[in-house]
Amino acid sequence: MSKRFNLTTIINVNSVDIIKKSESTRLANKKAICFLGKEKRMNIMKRMNVKRKLFTYIVIWSVFLSSLLLYSPEANVLSASGVPEITMNSPDEGAVFNVSTVELTGKISSESTTPDLLTIKVFEQLPGDSEQPKEMTLDGKLSITPKEKDADFSYSGKFSEGAHTLTFFVTDKDGVSNSVDQSFTVRTTVTERNKVTQSAAPYETVDPSKPSTKEEDTSQSAASTPGTIQTSIEENGNRPYMAKMYLIPKGSEKLYDPRDKKSDWTKEHLLPAEDMTRIPVGYQILIDIRSDESLSKTQPLITFFGEQGKDGEKGKEQLVNTLDISNGIKSFVYTFTPEKKLSHRTTYYVYLNPNIANDSGKIIPRFLKFTTVSPNHQDEEDLSTDPEMKIADIPDHKRSLDFNIHGNYSNVTNACQYCHSTHNGKNESLEGGTFGNEENLCMSCHDGTTGTKIGPKVVENSETLKTNQHNQNSSSSCTSCHNPHTQGTLENPNSFKPVSTTDSHIRTYKKASTAEGKVGEFSLCLSCHRGNAVEKGDKPASDINQYYSDPVHIKDSLHNIKATEDSGSVLKGQLPCAECHETHGSNNIKMLREELGNVQLKAEDKFKTTGSTWTDSDERKFCISCHNGSTNIYGKTGKLSEKDAATGDTISGHQKEDKQGCSFCHGGTSKSAREAAHAPKRTTP
Repeated sequence: MSKRFNLTTIINVNSVDIIKKSESTRLANKKAICFLGKEKRMNIMKRMNVKRKLFTYIVIWSVFLSSLLLYSPEANVLSASGVPEITMNSPDEGAVFNVSTVELTGKISSESTTPDLLTIKVFEQLPGDSEQPKEMTLDGKLSITPKEKDADFSYSGKFSEGAHTLTFFVTDKDGVSNSVDQSFTVRTTVTERNKVTQSAAPYETVDPSKPSTKEEDTSQSAASTPGTIQTSIEENGNRPYMAKMYLIPKGSEKLYDPRDKKSDWTKEHLLPAEDMTRIPVGYQILIDIRSDESLSKTQPLITFFGEQGKDGEKGKEQLVNTLDISNGIKSFVYTFTPEKKLSHRTTYYVYLNPNIANDSGKIIPRFLKFTTVSPNHQDEEDLSTDPEMKIADIPDHKRSLDFNIHGNYSNVTNACQYCHSTHNGKNESLEGGTFGNEENLCMSCHDGTTGTKIGPKVVENSETLKTNQHNQNSSSSCTSCHNPHTQGTLENPNSFKPVSTTDSHIRTYKKASTAEGKVGEFSLCLSCHRGNAVEKGDKPASDINQYYSDPVHIKDSLHNIKATEDSGSVLKGQLPCAECHETHGSNNIKMLREELGNVQLKAEDKFKTTGSTWTDSDERKFCISCHNGSTNIYGKTGKLSEKDAATGDTISGHQKEDKQGCSFCHGGTSKSAREAAHAPKRTTP
């Protein structure tokens, strides 16, 4: 929108100045005439009166004609540097929203007024109302963020169904204003969601878009059995979902074609985001969202990007491609480019916005993390003729060698001395190199000083780490899972060890993006958690393997889930370990996550335990963190029914005032919290 003001005002102001100058000239001439004869003076005065009247008539008629010709200030504008500027950033003009709450953003600036002194007012011309527009400023939430030369603003509010046109006015300290219009349409009508009642065999849940007779029969059977507790599961086949997330070199987004299912995108430098390590610091994020309708433009795609426990980093989101996939489903390909270059040896967390929606509902929340490459490399000289090339920025699969400390140690022998000393080793492994041989040798680097930060040093933080169960067993160490002598690859970026000395398959730790729920996909955890001691004399690790391998446990487990198609997951088995646990420890007992449900939570909403003893109160809070009627994972929303679905009787243990642990009813024959969490059972009183 150009800077402007009314031309009539200009002419009126100039006319006043001209008349004032004419009057001063007339007085000066009058004094000069006094020295002439009477008859001459009279003739001169008459001529001057005629000229003065003629000039006055011309000015008046000019003002009158200009008022008629320039009646509409919108039709004729002139530029003026003193007028504040206002532009809209989002949404696009004429955008259509499927939610009633709409957010509009823009930018304001002025050459004569600092950004903090600019004010904004919002008006709407209501349909059929010929009077003055209604001021909407206080009806919504207006925020202004001043910067050095301009200010960003946002205005959000609830709007009724139909078309809307808002006018934003910016005013500077002198009262000079400018405006811009923004039109959009709200269409909140949504399709009715399918509600499927979970049967006695929840793992057999069928895709709601293809209902089966078997599902209907089992539901009726369950409902007719007195005392059976039913859990209502909301499912929907048309919500938007995240199909893929990649980390890519800047400018390579057009290489990705979601319709091509055969290409190996890693050959195009596209790296999988989930738990990937050694990511080059110049990369950006590519996100493939699938939906049968356009997505809401008032919501950011990513709500948090950055390091855990710190303020999120800013970035620019851009829709770079929209392609038809099949059956009316479209792929919306976005990029997220951080404002600042990624930092070396840093773990980044990415949270999808759970409010992204289309007409059918909101997206299934997702959370991913990845780690950037370390800047510490050996023998970089002589390996590149390009002086601008940085080894850290070359993708792993494009390097001839892995120049991280855990790389090709046979070719980079001086890396060995960091951990080993040939003549001064303190044990059979000759540990005692540059970083010594303390019990947390790995933490000498991986406390963030040299390598990627994994956690604090155990010897210095034993009190705060007392809830980390991996620190309580003397045989548990980093090398229980990782092989420091194995270089990271695309297939094994975290340098995991083989399953066993007789099985060369690399241990896996699959999560929401890739897990199907099979026992072998969680071999990283189940290699130890199978009820036997890692070393003689050690306390046996808990037997979790049975809940993932025993057919009886799997059949009766309420955590045996078939993900809906619109969840973006292929899960059709037991929940992945990572849904509840943090591998390297947390602030909770049993290494349980604080942010359950894959959404970023406020501090007061996070799951927290106190002390090192598991209590019934901890158990209830833990279970209700997901079984609350709102948390959605894999397309399923768990609910805690207070009354029996068949009899209408109050269910003991499901009332807010109840204090007993969930395992009392759902812990199977063992009545243990372990069984209730990994393979909860359906109960009948």
